[in-house]
Amino acid sequence: MQEITRYQQLRPAQKIAEEETLFLGLNLYPDNNLSELAINLAECTSNEAYNAIYHKYKEKNVSSIIRDLSKINPVVRKIYDWINFKAKPLKADDFLQLMNSLDMNELTDLKGLWYYYADNLVLSIIENRLSVNYCVDFQLLIRICHLLNVFENRDDDTKITAVDMEVRLNELLKKYILLPKRILRSRCCDDCSKSGILVHYEGSAGRSQNVQQNCNCKCDESCQPPSDHCICIRTYVSDLYVVKEQLARYEEGDIADIENILAGEKKVRRFRTLQRAETTNENETNTTTSDERDNQVSEKLSLQSEVKKTVDSKIGVDAGVSATLKYGDTVTLTPHANVTANFSKSESQNTARSYAKDIIDRSVTKMEEKVRTLQISKIISEQEERNKHSIDNTLVGSNHRAGIYYWVNKVSHAQVFNYGKHTMFDVIVPEPAALFKALYALKNEKNKAAGKPSLPVWPLVGGVALTPAIVTPANYGDILNAYAISTTEELQPPETKFAVQIAFSQNLNEPSNTSDSTSFSSSEYKTPPIPDGYKASTADYDVRCATGNPINTGGSHEAAVSVTVGKMCILNQSFNETNLVTPVNHLVPAAAPGAMPIYNQDWVSTGSIRMNGEQGVVTVAVAGFSTLAMALSGTVSINCDLTTEAFQKWQARIFNLVMTDYNRRLTTYNGIKAGADPLVQIKGRNPFLNREIERNEFKRHVIAILMCNYFNGIGSMMEKVAPCGYPEIDFLKLEKNAPIIQFFEQVFEWNYMNYVFYHSMWARKCKWPELIDEDSGDPLFDKFLMAGAARVQVPIRPGMEHYFCWFLKTKQIWNATSTPPLPEDEEFVSMIQELREANQGDYMDRPGSIEATKGSDVLLLTDSSYYWDNTIIPAQLNVPNIRNDIDREILVDYELYRIVKVEQTNPPGDILSWSITIERPYEGSSAKNLKHAVGALFVGTPWEIVIPTKLVYLRNTTDKLPVYPLT
Repeated sequence: MQEITRYQQLRPAQKIAEEETLFLGLNLYPDNNLSELAINLAECTSNEAYNAIYHKYKEKNVSSIIRDLSKINPVVRKIYDWINFKAKPLKADDFLQLMNSLDMNELTDLKGLWYYYADNLVLSIIENRLSVNYCVDFQLLIRICHLLNVFENRDDDTKITAVDMEVRLNELLKKYILLPKRILRSRCCDDCSKSGILVHYEGSAGRSQNVQQNCNCKCDESCQPPSDHCICIRTYVSDLYVVKEQLARYEEGDIADIENILAGEKKVRRFRTLQRAETTNENETNTTTSDERDNQVSEKLSLQSEVKKTVDSKIGVDAGVSATLKYGDTVTLTPHANVTANFSKSESQNTARSYAKDIIDRSVTKMEEKVRTLQISKIISEQEERNKHSIDNTLVGSNHRAGIYYWVNKVSHAQVFNYGKHTMFDVIVPEPAALFKALYALKNEKNKAAGKPSLPVWPLVGGVALTPAIVTPANYGDILNAYAISTTEELQPPETKFAVQIAFSQNLNEPSNTSDSTSFSSSEYKTPPIPDGYKASTADYDVRCATGNPINTGGSHEAAVSVTVGKMCILNQSFNETNLVTPVNHLVPAAAPGAMPIYNQDWVSTGSIRMNGEQGVVTVAVAGFSTLAMALSGTVSINCDLTTEAFQKWQARIFNLVMTDYNRRLTTYNGIKAGADPLVQIKGRNPFLNREIERNEFKRHVIAILMCNYFNGIGSMMEKVAPCGYPEIDFLKLEKNAPIIQFFEQVFEWNYMNYVFYHSMWARKCKWPELIDEDSGDPLFDKFLMAGAARVQVPIRPGMEHYFCWFLKTKQIWNATSTPPLPEDEEFVSMIQELREANQGDYMDRPGSIEATKGSDVLLLTDSSYYWDNTIIPAQLNVPNIRNDIDREILVDYELYRIVKVEQTNPPGDILSWSITIERPYEGSSAKNLKHAVGALFVGTPWEIVIPTKLVYLRNTTDKLPVYPLT
């Protein structure tokens, strides 16, 4: 049978009477009167007051706190050492011999020592010093006090014999120490009384009609800190009931639909599904080349006339005396004493004409490129499903027909079983499927990614999603190679720097007339076009300009020149002689008397300037004028930087290549996957696996509630460890986590955990739309997915109740030792026991052999004294064992039966042979010497459970719904 968890039947929690506690353990104090420390601790109303009393007592009695054995009474110390030394069980004679050797006068106040040791035991618990490895075993001191009390009072009870003394001695050493109520602070503080108070929403109080109300119900998805609050856990003792169900049959329920066909009518329904995906990529570039030629012809006709008259007269006198007179720099007269006269006259006239013809041939070439590249990536994924439904009622003599569809109900047989008394506790788990849904969504994302092309990432292992910003000239080749994309010259990264140069020159001849000037102005000096994607950043230039010497010519002279690159002027020089005192003598202006004369100029400008991000063609403009000859020349080199937009465009190009390849492979994958889907799909999951999911999720929530921590810090594996980066064990964390894991896996009987689902109205209101409906194919699992809360009942493994109670009081696992039980301990859970429980082997083997006959309802049990009591005289039937087995499960040859009656086969002589009557005939083959085991008790009468499904059945005489067991 299969466990279900929608039903549970509990007996009222049983409380133990005060007088019954004596059978469970030993009192901490000698009588019902507590010490002052115990009384104060028990009366505390808050953790703050509790801690204050503890610290106050510790400060007041700091000298009396036991830290080692030196503060123990000598008599008690000798008994203490003797018990630790002697082998167990202890002998009464040895103990009496020890007691007779002691000086009891040293034990003046046993009761006072008892209170003293008990208070130190309480302090050791609060300070987490109660451990078998600690220097003082305080629990043994309390047991010794009980031993001394029995020994002192032995004369008052004449019935105490040596045998009774030995039994009491060893029992006292085994019993637990019972602590008074409320002496330890539990996780259930007084504030727990405030829980369960209804919270009234006051948002509508004093609401104004003019205030805009917020009608959007959204959950707070901000990251919250984990909760570390400890929920109050209250245990109780009750019979553990588990409801199991067994699938019986499927049957028709309500009518889902009716399909009517009239006589003579034919209905044909065709259904066709076609899915097609096609991808086409096309790139087009245009290139157009054109030549434009501009011819210019210029004719110049100039007429130049020059008239020159020269009159020379020469008179010479020679008188034997000569003298030389000099006027200025050019006129020299030399008279002689001899008189000589010579007269001459000359007159000339010149006329000159010139003719010039300039022919300018200008050629302008324009180029426009048009390149059409067509890339077609065509992936056709075609899936076609053709369904044809035909109902033909056209035959002669046909009657009206109707096809009736029914909802299908699942019918199971349920039975309650009793697994005996257990210590249990209940918790409420809110939205039990919330974490499962979140984890399942993450798992589905990974499953979808498995087998299909992964989204490009960089680096390939454990990297982030590839974006254009990640692409660099250093890694682009590796990125393309990683996705098997070949590298071409077109994909090379652009140069980050680029330079264009231009040289220019301009010459002026010296004017024939000193009063005239010539000039020039040109903006035809242009750099080669700066390539697309670059912009001018700086310009290096070298410009030189030279003029003629004004000293060699008469008159006032002036000159000016400027050179501009883009918007920046790199040369701007000028001079003039307009305001000179004596222009003929070429002096500097009167404002600077005594200065040197002006000579020819050699202007030089060399350096670097910052450009303004020019793109395209950069113009170098030159202009100037001069009354002297002038020569201008220079070079400009413009340095260009790659623009951010151009670099991003190249990054996007590489990225698009990778993504195009990814999309192509993804489309192929989706097409293949779509074609591989089966025609008939099984929806949902096996209900048995769904029950496992439910139990594991509740187990996760309950353990987190008990730890006050949602497994934060749990886990002993390191994901990447040097030198190879493999996952490895963190041994230090494993040493800490292993006892915690064993505690929560072994102390609780998770396979007997019960739970019941509550409506989604107990969930967060923002989650109501998500919990309104689920369709997993399993109605019970749908309840789990839609539940707003759930009540969970967890039983404690019999024999481990004290471990759990100690944990609730002190938060220490495995009592004070924090060490799991060893094989020699009674609470030890073996590996084979865990394996059996994990595999539904919750049955107890019984001694003896079973003889079973097919078709008979009586099993013969031999070689078993289980139902016979030899401990009493005379021996007789073990009536309690017989009564306890009535209505109990018995497992024989893999089949479960219910025991109806147990009788002796041959009364009263044979005490090893018994007849066991079962509720139905034995179904297996007749056999002898069969092993058998027993399980839980049948409780009450079985009943049927009808669960509606979403299946639909068209009733007919051929295809019947199944009845179990299938034949």
